[in-house]
Amino acid sequence: MALLLVLSALCAIVIYHLFNGYRNLTRNIAIAKSSGLRVVVLPVYVNSVVWLATNIVWLPLLAKLPASCKGVWFDLLDPEWSYRLGYKPFRDLGTDVFVVASPSRISAFVADAEVVTQITTRRNDFPKPLHLYTRLNIYGRNVVATEGTEWRMHRKLTAPSFGEKNNELVFVESIHHARCLVRLWTGPDGCGEDTIKDPALDTMRFALYVISRAGFGVRVAWPHEEEEHGEVETTEAASMFGSQVPEGHKMNYREALGSLLENIMWTQMAPPEYLTKSPFKIHRTVGTAVIEWGNYMDELFDAKKEEIASGRSTDGMDLFGTLIRGSGILDEKTTDLERSDILGNAFVIMLAGHETTANVLHFSLLFLAMNTQSQKRMHEDIEKTLGTKNPSDWSYDDDFPRLFNGMPAAVMNETLRLLQPVINILKSTTAGRPQEFHMDGQQYTFPGDIDVSLSGGIHRNPKYWPAPPDYESTDGLPDIDHFRPERWLVDAKPTEAFEDIKYDDEDLRGPSGEDTSSHLFKPVKGSYIPFSDGYRSCIGRRFAQVEILAAFAVIFSQYSVELAVDEFATDEEIEKMPVGGKERKAVWQKARDRADHLLMKTMGSIITLQLRGTTIPIRLVKKGRERFLFE
Repeated sequence: MALLLVLSALCAIVIYHLFNGYRNLTRNIAIAKSSGLRVVVLPVYVNSVVWLATNIVWLPLLAKLPASCKGVWFDLLDPEWSYRLGYKPFRDLGTDVFVVASPSRISAFVADAEVVTQITTRRNDFPKPLHLYTRLNIYGRNVVATEGTEWRMHRKLTAPSFGEKNNELVFVESIHHARCLVRLWTGPDGCGEDTIKDPALDTMRFALYVISRAGFGVRVAWPHEEEEHGEVETTEAASMFGSQVPEGHKMNYREALGSLLENIMWTQMAPPEYLTKSPFKIHRTVGTAVIEWGNYMDELFDAKKEEIASGRSTDGMDLFGTLIRGSGILDEKTTDLERSDILGNAFVIMLAGHETTANVLHFSLLFLAMNTQSQKRMHEDIEKTLGTKNPSDWSYDDDFPRLFNGMPAAVMNETLRLLQPVINILKSTTAGRPQEFHMDGQQYTFPGDIDVSLSGGIHRNPKYWPAPPDYESTDGLPDIDHFRPERWLVDAKPTEAFEDIKYDDEDLRGPSGEDTSSHLFKPVKGSYIPFSDGYRSCIGRRFAQVEILAAFAVIFSQYSVELAVDEFATDEEIEKMPVGGKERKAVWQKARDRADHLLMKTMGSIITLQLRGTTIPIRLVKKGRERFLFE
């Protein structure tokens, strides 16, 4: 009898949820149709935690449905569809803006530049959906996870840290750490030619160390630096951390921050003090990392606060110093800001400045290894720009603008076009406040209380990215789906001078510099949004551009990057094959096909879009010693 009662209760619960879900879906479909836009109906809300965690189970099962039962709705169940499919769903629906109705939420997706611009310039009408950003409040409220007057406070607090005057330090530090990265990959003698099995791990380290020094005054030593020069020492210019675990800590600095950033999703399960008691090692590790990095930040905060109070000055970006001075926290009676506000902003700046830049460098190297003619043009451009100057003599004022006007910037821009770190930039409408907008001369309405995604599919909308007149596809894919940095190189005079956003409050200050060089192809406003656009565009945009181009200059001034082919042939076998011959090309093509497959099928987002559960190995070889260069 008891079992019967339990089964009856379970059946009643299931029936109730099915009925409630159907009722909500019916209501949401009616609301979605009121927009005047095309509507797609989904059985689940794709951004829900449950679906994000379990879709890898359900999607393969749903894929077994007959083709006649599938369509755009099936495509949109993949959380990464904006990357994997690009513009295809918009093309299939015959519109650049559509609405998705599910039982729990309504969403809209936008791939029209005119509509993107309307959304990004109407900050109060299209706020962030903050319920999706709570995971970033680990150490405190911050500029990424706030809106309205609170956002303005955090924006004013953080903006001064990203002024143009700080980019010289970013340039110098990026050169230093890029040289360390190259030495890691090629050995002390610089000959290298060993397989780099996981380049993503090392580019993450590179970006982490640059933001640590430029943003926080922490010079993190690479393991091989310590081996070559012995234990690092603290200097007046920067605190320095190596592999040693300082007294009072359980992890060294780089281990704590690396473990935290690589496993940030686990921080949503429970507070760190509970994670440290989990039976699973990964939980204990990330719980300890959260506590340890917080302790490091507390120590750096206290040291910087004492430094400022005593009147001493510091060099460079000095993020903590700028945050403390701007907050007024030295006089607690005159400010509403708390210590957690500074630590919260420090964390999200570290997160954003580390992971996104690392991804761009990593995928640029892969794309260039897969497209040897573009890499050849990169070599030629950097040689023309920098000549034989030693990297220690490169200048931000003289050399960065030339890198930004040529092939290095074209490669960066093209990588961001195809593989922007955040594939859907999320906005929303407020409950009870539907928002009208115009598209192609017609008026439409986004209902209140919906998510509005600025889709990465806009980067592959042929309306904004035309193919060259003589383009012929060799693999059946359109030009917009190919990595072709040459699309950014135009034989024309520079376009009009850059005009920054006209901020309604000068203290908010936007990120310095334009998205793309005026000497390169200038996309239609709103059609190129790797850094978002408008008031909430990426505050660290120029920081990232300087860092990436400095790394390109170091690497490609002396080296070429190639796909490793160890899986298909040994070094001895390759040496016996004629240079430039069919046999070598066949081996290389196998590695390229594998890379293409992994880049399409294994990419996934946690914070940013990355390869998940696999790697694409590469090699760095001295220029002139390439094994796989084909005309």
